[in-house]
Amino acid sequence: MKKLALKDLKLFFADKRAMMLTFLVPIALITLFAFAFGGVGHKKGESKPTTLVVADDDNTAASKNLMKQLDSTKEFEVKQKTSAEAENLVKKGDEAAVLILHKGLSDSLNAGNRPPIELKYDAAEEAEVGILKGALIGNLIRIVGGKSMAKSTLAKFDSENPDIDPSTRNKIHAQITNNFSSVETNKQSESFLKATPLVAEEENSPGLIHAVAGTAIMMLLFSVVAVGASLLDEKQEGTLKKLLYSPIHPRNILFGKMLSANIISILQLVIMFIFARLAFGLDIFSHLPSLLLMIIATAFACSSFGVLLASFAKSRQQVQAMSTLIILVMSCIGGSMIPTFIMPVFMQKISVFTVNYWGIQGFYDIFWRMLPLTDTVLLSRILVLLLIGTAMNLVALKMFNKNILKIA
Repeated sequence: MKKLALKDLKLFFADKRAMMLTFLVPIALITLFAFAFGGVGHKKGESKPTTLVVADDDNTAASKNLMKQLDSTKEFEVKQKTSAEAENLVKKGDEAAVLILHKGLSDSLNAGNRPPIELKYDAAEEAEVGILKGALIGNLIRIVGGKSMAKSTLAKFDSENPDIDPSTRNKIHAQITNNFSSVETNKQSESFLKATPLVAEEENSPGLIHAVAGTAIMMLLFSVVAVGASLLDEKQEGTLKKLLYSPIHPRNILFGKMLSANIISILQLVIMFIFARLAFGLDIFSHLPSLLLMIIATAFACSSFGVLLASFAKSRQQVQAMSTLIILVMSCIGGSMIPTFIMPVFMQKISVFTVNYWGIQGFYDIFWRMLPLTDTVLLSRILVLLLIGTAMNLVALKMFNKNILKIA
C-alpha cells in the first residue's frame, strides 16, 4: 500500500504542469475572491466613499448646503449632474442610482415639511441600491430630517399655545429641537426618501439575464479552447504536416480553424439562449437583431481567445493548464462568477480588460436596459468585442507561424 502511494506521489510530482495547476488555480481564486469581496487592500476601519450623483433642480442655498454636507460625510463623494444627465447614467447602466433634489426643497424645509428628495435607481442593482439607500436616509435625516420635523412640531406647538410666556416657550423649543436632532425611526426613515425605479423589471429579471450571459460566456471560453487545442492534436498526429505538403497556403489552415471556432461559438450561444427561452421564458424574439449581432461579436472574441491560446502553447497539456487558470480569472474579474458592482473600484476597472465584462454588459443592454441596436452604448460594446477578437486573431496568426509551422 505504501509503495503504491509512493508511486502515485512520484508520478504526480513528476508532472510539473499538473502539479503547478493543482496548487496555482486555488491560490489564484482565493486571491481574486479576497480582493473582490474587499477582504484585502484596505486598512481596518477605512472605507472609500461612494460616488453619489446628485441633480439639484432646486438650485437654492439650502440645496447647495445639503450637497455640501453630503459630500463632507465619509460615505459619499458628491458628483453633480443635471436631471437629464443623471437619469441617463442610470438608464445606460453607468450608475446604479442618482439622487434628485426637486424644486421646492428650500420652501419645504422652511415650512417644516418633508423635503422633495427622490432616489431614482436601476432595479437590476437592488442589492447595491439597498445599501446606498440605507446610508442616504441616515445622513439625510441627520442633515435636514430632524430640523424639518422639529420645525413642523414647533409650529404646531406655538399655534396651540399662543399665550405661553417667552422663557417657558424657549425652553420647550430647545427640548423639541433636541428630541428631533437624532430621529431615526424606521417609519419616518422610509417615508423620508422617495425611491423610484428608472429601469424596472418588465419582461426579463436581471438575475436570469446575468445567469444566462455570465455562464454562457464562461463555458464558451472553455469550449473554444478545446477547438483551438485540436490544432495541436493535428500537429502531434501528423495531420498538420500532411496539410503543409498540400497546395493549401499555411495561413489557410489557421483561418479554417478560426472559421470552425466561430461557427461552433455562435451555435453554442444560440442554443443557450433558445434553452433560456424555453426553460425560463427569456424574451429573445423582441430583441432578435440586437441579440444576433451581440452573439456574433461575443463568439468572435471568445473564439479568437481559444485560437490565440493554442498558438502560444506547444502541447495540449500546456493549453489545458493555461486555459483553466486564465478563464477562471477572467470569469471572476469580468463578472461571470461575481457581479462587478460588489467588487472594489480598482477591480471594477480591471474588469474592462476581459471578454466576459463586455459580453455581459452587452446582453444587459439588450434584455434589461432595452437599448435599440442604433444606441451608441450597445454599439460601443459590440465594437470593443470585435476589436478584441481582431487583435487576438492577428497575434495568433503571428504566433502560428512561429510556434506551429516551424515545429510541425
